[in-house]
Amino acid sequence: MPEPRRDAAPPPSHESADPAWLTDEQLAAQAPHLGRGRILAALASLLLVGALLGWALPRLTGTTWTEIGGALGALPAWALPAAVLAGVLALALEARTVQVAVTGSRYPAALQGHSAATAVSVAVPGGGIIGTFLLGLVLRRRGSTLLTILVGVIAASLVELVIGSMLIPVLGLGSYAVVSSTGAASVDLPGGIGAAIATVLVALLCLGLLTLALRRGVLSTLLEQAGRLTDLPDLRDPARKEADAALAPAEQDESRRAVFLGTVLEQRDRLVTLLRRRPAGLLVPTLLARAVQLLSLWLALRAVDVVLPLLLVLVVYALGRLLALVPLTPGGTGIAETAGAALLVAIGVPAAAAASAMLLLMVTTTLVPIVIGAVAAALLPRRRSVSA
Repeated sequence: MPEPRRDAAPPPSHESADPAWLTDEQLAAQAPHLGRGRILAALASLLLVGALLGWALPRLTGTTWTEIGGALGALPAWALPAAVLAGVLALALEARTVQVAVTGSRYPAALQGHSAATAVSVAVPGGGIIGTFLLGLVLRRRGSTLLTILVGVIAASLVELVIGSMLIPVLGLGSYAVVSSTGAASVDLPGGIGAAIATVLVALLCLGLLTLALRRGVLSTLLEQAGRLTDLPDLRDPARKEADAALAPAEQDESRRAVFLGTVLEQRDRLVTLLRRRPAGLLVPTLLARAVQLLSLWLALRAVDVVLPLLLVLVVYALGRLLALVPLTPGGTGIAETAGAALLVAIGVPAAAAASAMLLLMVTTTLVPIVIGAVAAALLPRRRSVSA
C-alpha cells in the first residue's frame, strides 16, 4: 500500500478553542513593553524626522519653509479634507484584509485593532512587534482565539509582503521604464532603480523560502530536525503531561516533540487553506487601500496646480512606499516625503509645490493613522467578550 503524501493535509476544521497551554497570562508575560530603550529610540527618531522635514526637505528641493508655508496657505479648501478622507478610507480597507485573515472576527474589532497597530508601527521605532501585540489583544478581547489570530496575522503579513515589497516596486519600475522610453518626462533615478530591484529580489527570495517552508513535508522535516538539535517548547496540556509522567524520559521527549509537531502542522494547514480559499478577500482590500493613497498623491499635486501623467505619479508614489521600508524612522516618515519632493523637483515641479504635495500625502499615510490609532488604543476593551 503506497505511503500517503506528506504534503496532503486534511482540510482544517472550524475554529477551535485555544489549547490549555496557551493562556492570556503566558502571553502577557511575553508582551513587548515601551521600556526606556524604546522611548529613547522614539525620541531620537522624532528628532531625525524633524531634521529631515525641517532641514533636509527645503535644502534638497531648493526652497525655504517660508515658501512652503505660502504654498500650504494657498491650498484650496478641499485639499486637507481630501487627504484626511483618503487616510481614513485606506485604513478602513486595510482593516478589511485583517478581518478576512482572522477567521470569524468582526469588522469593528479588526478596524480597532489594525488602527492601534498601525499607529504604533508608524510612531515608534520597532513598533511593528508592539503593534502586532495590540492587534492580537483587541481581537482576543473581542472573542477571537489566539491560534486564529496568529494564523491571521501571518496571512495579513504575507499580503503586505506581496503588495508592499513586490507589486508596488514592480509597478514603479514598469512606470519608470515606460516614462523613460516614451520621453514623457526627464526622470533620472539610478539609485532608486537599484533599491527597487534589490527590494523586489529580497522579497521574492523571502517569499520563495516561505513557500518552500510551508510545504507540509518540508516543514515537518525541519521541525523534526530542530527537535533533535534543541529542546522544543512543551505544548502538552496538563492531562497529557500527567499521563506522560509514567513514561521513560526518552518517551516523554518524544511525546513533547509529537505534540509540538502536530500543533504547528495544524496551524500550517489552516494558513494554507485560508490563502487558497480567500485570495481575493485578502488582496483586494489592501490593493484598493494603496490605490486610494495613490489617488491622494494625485489630488495633492492637483491642489498645488501640478498636473503629471499618472505613470509619473505612480513612480513618485512607489519611491515613497519603497523608502517607507527604510528602518531609520518609523514608517519611513520624513525619508519618503523628502525623497519624493526631491524627485518631483527633478521632474520639473516647483520646489515649494513639490514639498507641499508630499506633506499633504503625509497627512494620508502618517498623521491620520496615528490619530485614529490613538483613539482606537484609548478605547481598548478591558475584558474578553464571547464571540457569537
